[in-house]
Amino acid sequence: MFGKIIISTIIIVILSSFVFIYQSIPEYQGEWSSQNIDNDVKIFRDKQFGIPHIHAKSLKEGFYGLGFVHAQDRLWQLHLRRMSSQGRLSEIFGYRQEILNIDKYIRNLGYLQSCKRIVEKLSEGARIHLQYYANGINDGVKSLQILPIEFKILGVQFQDWQILDTVAFIKLMSLLNVNDMFHEFMRSKFDELYGRELANIIGSVGPHNQFDSDVTEVQQNEWNQFIQNHNVSYNQKFGQNTNNNQNTENKTKTNYNITEILQSIPEYYSNYIFPTLKASNAWVISGNHTKSGKPHLANDPHLDNNIPSQWYQAEIYFQMDNQEYNYIIGGTLPGLPICMSGRSKYLGWGLTTLYSDGGDIYEEEIIKKDEEDLFYKFNNQWIPCNKTVEIIKIKGQEDQSITIFNTHHGPIMQYYIENNKLRDHNGHFYSLQSIVHIDDYESFDGFIKFAQGKDLKQSMELLKHICYPNNGMVFISHDNHIGYLSTGRLVIKEGHPDENAYVKKNNKEWIRYVPYKEIPMIIDPEKGYIVVANNKFIPDNELSWNSQPTSRGRRINDLINQMINKGQKFSVLDHIKLQSDTYDSYACITKDELIQLLKKYDKNNELINEIVILENWTCKWDSESSGALLYGVFEYFYSFKFHSQLDEAVIKQWNNFYIFDSFHFKNLIDMNFVQPNDQILNQPYCNGSVQDKCAQNLVESLREARQFIHEKFGNQTKDWKWGSLHNQVFPHAFSNTPFAFIFERKIPYHSNRRSVAVSSYDLDGSFNGKTGSNYKQIISMDPDESNFFVIDTGISGNPFSKLYTNQMDIWKENKYVKMKFGNRTDYDLLYVIHPN
Repeated sequence: MFGKIIISTIIIVILSSFVFIYQSIPEYQGEWSSQNIDNDVKIFRDKQFGIPHIHAKSLKEGFYGLGFVHAQDRLWQLHLRRMSSQGRLSEIFGYRQEILNIDKYIRNLGYLQSCKRIVEKLSEGARIHLQYYANGINDGVKSLQILPIEFKILGVQFQDWQILDTVAFIKLMSLLNVNDMFHEFMRSKFDELYGRELANIIGSVGPHNQFDSDVTEVQQNEWNQFIQNHNVSYNQKFGQNTNNNQNTENKTKTNYNITEILQSIPEYYSNYIFPTLKASNAWVISGNHTKSGKPHLANDPHLDNNIPSQWYQAEIYFQMDNQEYNYIIGGTLPGLPICMSGRSKYLGWGLTTLYSDGGDIYEEEIIKKDEEDLFYKFNNQWIPCNKTVEIIKIKGQEDQSITIFNTHHGPIMQYYIENNKLRDHNGHFYSLQSIVHIDDYESFDGFIKFAQGKDLKQSMELLKHICYPNNGMVFISHDNHIGYLSTGRLVIKEGHPDENAYVKKNNKEWIRYVPYKEIPMIIDPEKGYIVVANNKFIPDNELSWNSQPTSRGRRINDLINQMINKGQKFSVLDHIKLQSDTYDSYACITKDELIQLLKKYDKNNELINEIVILENWTCKWDSESSGALLYGVFEYFYSFKFHSQLDEAVIKQWNNFYIFDSFHFKNLIDMNFVQPNDQILNQPYCNGSVQDKCAQNLVESLREARQFIHEKFGNQTKDWKWGSLHNQVFPHAFSNTPFAFIFERKIPYHSNRRSVAVSSYDLDGSFNGKTGSNYKQIISMDPDESNFFVIDTGISGNPFSKLYTNQMDIWKENKYVKMKFGNRTDYDLLYVIHPN
């Protein structure tokens, strides 16, 4: 009897699970009615990939359709982005200290009041279009039979989407891409430990301390012409700053708890929620260099590989104000009604992060009065801080309140890690000034008008009004033009640009923003192509002084130049090959220097076999490569041969970014040029006490790499394969829960952070790739050439849907989905939304 009860229970659970799975997958074929539209909105999809093609009478109704499909396929992602960008995660997860810390951190950033002001002052056109998108999301939710499984697990409901949610989403996304402000803490710690001269070297401050800094997005002759044509006002020439003792008077007062600060940056965001645009590649080729005679564009933004994907492919086919039909197709980010990377009938566009330093940390001297009010010192006067109180709601618990204090720079960053106390570093506190705190009323209007543009120059001018994020964008047009534009506010600051690499003291202020007419914009450069890959965006200038070179920028430029110099014309296939490239330019440029140092300091010749493997390595991070495995593991151990006084949080922040690459590869060349016992070989930032410790650490790291590989794969080189160690992981918000097996995915992969086909991994010993090219597109303006795109997982956020990961395999194999666009209806499925 008892056995029958158990069997019956199991059957009921199984049947209930099947019913839930069936009901949780949205309908892609059918009809719906809404009072929020005036005309039919048709959503076509193919069965294989489920990519929506939205046909609408107007762009605003196209935005409605985009919101509808975002809700159908990515509702949990939308909800998580909304709640996290507003510091409201505790309303979902209840009281968990680590979640409450994140909410406090986000509220402390102080941009929500700006969001509310923006919503109030949007133009009528922007408000209408954003509201249509919100209405589409809310109607999409109503069309679902049940909410996604994540809502069921947590017992929460979806709240109607508001315009504020979109504004807050783009605020935090932009802020998390202002990377250099976190490096300012790190460099300031180096300054404290080693002095400013060495801090500049290991922090890659200024072009004189950088490797390969001459490869820029806008090249020197193009920049010279732009300066002359636009009478650029920020063209002051700076040399190396010789005042390297400027903070001596402060060193006894400031002791940077850098580990605490860096650990306070919520990793939860970059791992599971927010698209922090850490890297990207984009390039355009003039029709003069293509087989078709029409321009080409390739773009692959590198966000963290999450599941569901950060990206969502979609098309909007719509009627413009002039009654002509147009289309927009490409990569969207659920939460925004904007195609961030894509094409229309007339234009194509792609983007990368600009790394233009749109945020600064200020050290403030603070006193407290009356136990409630704070005053900060500025120009020898004590000025009261503005303060606001934020209420944090916690599911199942009483609300908590926090007080946020602001100087004229911005919010005082007081809520690090787990407690509510104002962080006091010997009487000094840190405030954040960022372009994200600007009340940006204009960007959405620019995007809406850009979507309907035909003329390249006029359309690019519209995007100059974007306040944030800072991106380097490239463009192609139907009438054979190519272009480059730096978007987002660019800041002119006081003092030598070396000083902007550090926490600001001594009242070094922002002076002004670059005028719109002086924002870097290039159309049809003589060389016939443009490459943007997070490298310096303009030649040595105060705006780009501390932006770093990238191996990807070097490699893409080299390959394009090779083809052009040989008189070869580009096809779409050439861009596919280039996006798939695993070659590491910087490792190859310095490989001879590394080999010579290893041979010189391997006194006992115990690493001969390993050195031979490195000598024979092609510098490609292919899955089957033994050389890539050895170099990757060697590089991992070498990363921890610095800064013995510091904790892992600092070392990882330094080693996992372009700053380390610039220092490391320049340092290899410098060490190879000097004789034993030279100062370069014995710098205080190198660990150890032996003579020439900086070079000896190379040998020790290779020795440790050999031991690691032998223990894991044996001593037979044929068994050494990079893909056996390196996987690409796709975490989910539930990855650290018992439900991880339902949501998370992992696949063997190739590449590293310096190859064009990017795969960046954390220095945690797992070698699991975390960031990659999770959206790729290739566009041709020739109507007879195919266009392609792909994302890293699939359209659906539902783990029970076949569309959850069905693009993952083709993405891994460097294959693509063919774009379909325009006035075509030959799709498998049709969902029609009628006006009520």
